Amino acid sequence: MKWTICLIIFLYTKTAAENKLLTWLRKLPKLFNPRQDIPQEKKDVEGCGIAVNKQTAQRRIVGGDDAGFGTFPWQAYIRIGSSRCNMLMSIFELIGWKQCWIERCGGSLISRRHVVTAGHCVARAQPRHVRVTLGDYVINSAAEPLPAYTFGVRTIKVHPLFKFTPQADRFDVAVLTLDRNVHYMPHIAPICLPERGSDFLGQYGWAAGWGALSPGSRLRPRTLQAVDVPVLDNRVCERWHRANGINVVKYPEMLCAGYRGGGKDSCQGDSGGPLMLERAGRWYLIGVVSAGYSCASRGQPGIYHRVAHTVDWISHATTLS
Repeated sequence: MKWTICLIIFLYTKTAAENKLLTWLRKLPKLFNPRQDIPQEKKDVEGCGIAVNKQTAQRRIVGGDDAGFGTFPWQAYIRIGSSRCNMLMSIFELIGWKQCWIERCGGSLISRRHVVTAGHCVARAQPRHVRVTLGDYVINSAAEPLPAYTFGVRTIKVHPLFKFTPQADRFDVAVLTLDRNVHYMPHIAPICLPERGSDFLGQYGWAAGWGALSPGSRLRPRTLQAVDVPVLDNRVCERWHRANGINVVKYPEMLCAGYRGGGKDSCQGDSGGPLMLERAGRWYLIGVVSAGYSCASRGQPGIYHRVAHTVDWISHATTLS
């Protein structure tokens, strides 16, 4: 009987000790790699909106300046190709046959696999005809401090309420899923998304892109441009446009930014690019370049898609691929 009791005690003690050992061993990865159990999405969010190059804007977007290398590391350069190029697009890319590209837009990296752009840029595009370049500053330059990287697109998700209109397009936003993960570098990093319903009225944001330097111009800068513009009340924006004979309705998902006297604005070719704002050392994507009746003209501020209005849909779109 004593031997039986001793054996039971021994086995219980041995089992308890083994359980403690197993519990301790399970903790080892956390001791040596505390980030292992953090979901990738959470890490992306925590590291968003940080620009290594702190300088902002050193000459033209319209009325703007050279942005500075790495100042906006989430900036994307998007090219939408012609269907006639089809499978030969990669070859045409290498030899620089520009007829392949029927539209160029901007975009913003928001995670390792996703870029936000304007719906009107990609609503009629096939994923295989779209290329996204990250880390670029001077287009087609081999003399930059760090190289740019070009990605294919796996899926295009345009907001379900997107609609082409004679005025500004409704719900003008889309999410592109890239064909592979992005490796973050000093000049390639995601921008933060704002909280739903955030209001940036009266604050100054920055628009960036490789769009036209003046209204109607076919000339495009090779160097990324940036310009600061104040966020306006939509009613003020409508009033300014009406004073110029333009009857345009600004819906809640739209955001206006610009000066009454003009002089600074995004322009043709900047579509899809970011309107961004810095808060407490982090940059937030508050708008997507959408529309404008001119560029930097008096009483005609730029019209952007308001990201805080559709941020839930944007976040959800990144989980579907």
